[in-house]
Amino acid sequence: MVSTTRFTDPAAVDAWDRWFRWRNGDGLRDRTIDATWWRVADALAGVEGGQARTWAQRYVDAFSRWQLLPDERLLRMAGTDSRLHPFDSPGATLNVAAFVLAPLTQRARFDGERFAGIAALAVRLLDDALVAMHGAAATFADLRIGLIGLGDALHLLGLAYEDTGAAEQARAVAKALATGTLQGTAELAAERGPIDDSPRYRVALWRDRGLAPAVIEDALCRGIRHRKLTAIALQPRLALLSNNASDALDPAPPRRGEAVSKPGARSAVDAEARLRAQLGIRAAIQPWIDAPIDYPLALSGEPDPQTIASTSRLAGAYGLSEPTFRCTQGP
Repeated sequence: MVSTTRFTDPAAVDAWDRWFRWRNGDGLRDRTIDATWWRVADALAGVEGGQARTWAQRYVDAFSRWQLLPDERLLRMAGTDSRLHPFDSPGATLNVAAFVLAPLTQRARFDGERFAGIAALAVRLLDDALVAMHGAAATFADLRIGLIGLGDALHLLGLAYEDTGAAEQARAVAKALATGTLQGTAELAAERGPIDDSPRYRVALWRDRGLAPAVIEDALCRGIRHRKLTAIALQPRLALLSNNASDALDPAPPRRGEAVSKPGARSAVDAEARLRAQLGIRAAIQPWIDAPIDYPLALSGEPDPQTIASTSRLAGAYGLSEPTFRCTQGP
């Protein structure tokens, strides 16, 4: 099976060429984005022994569908002439929008089962990277598997970002992420050795997250290979590479052909509603995420003192970190 990646935004091609395409003294080495995918996949799956090609193909399939993006450091360096310097807590990113079936129709739905499967694959991808960098000993406590494209996914599902249904959908995404990553780390614990062979102290957390009893029992029987699995932070380069996907949990940016409000056309009430929605979605997802979600909120201008105060109060009520802000070009 030959995977072919489809670019739909010229900015994504520029992002690949600028940040992730392999060049050396002889010129271009990655002739296509698919060559980049295979370079990374073959380098990491090499630790899989006789199953290396099978796992490399699975990685490339997920990359080429924009479902899974590896850590920027892996994307730049894995499989090149440059040495991949060992680092801890590697990351991977799932693009939620790539898991919406029948988008923009009345039958649109989020494929949570497929999403959980790719989340488990992300755990394996990063464990392969750690084994490649550090050796096979089970000493790896933390991974950072996160999200982009949630705002895009809500749009494809016919949900406005500010709707109450958006938070409900966000919870479904977060639960699928927690389920898949726990499955992935338990499978690898059985295969490669656990870092913790008796994680009973985590059972209450897993049950609070509503994870299936069978998944919890599997983790208890096999142990876990990583203690922390998920973290959501801004990934601007990976989001741009993924055909300019919405970053992290942000609202979707305006697309070509969509009407864009003139500067100043949105009222302060609209801006505050968007900030409240961002906090609401973070609060909905946070119980399933191992690290605090605390990157700056997106705002189309500078926040006034009243907005800062009201946003701070709401973040406190949700149990979130004190908010900070960043100015964006979007609405």
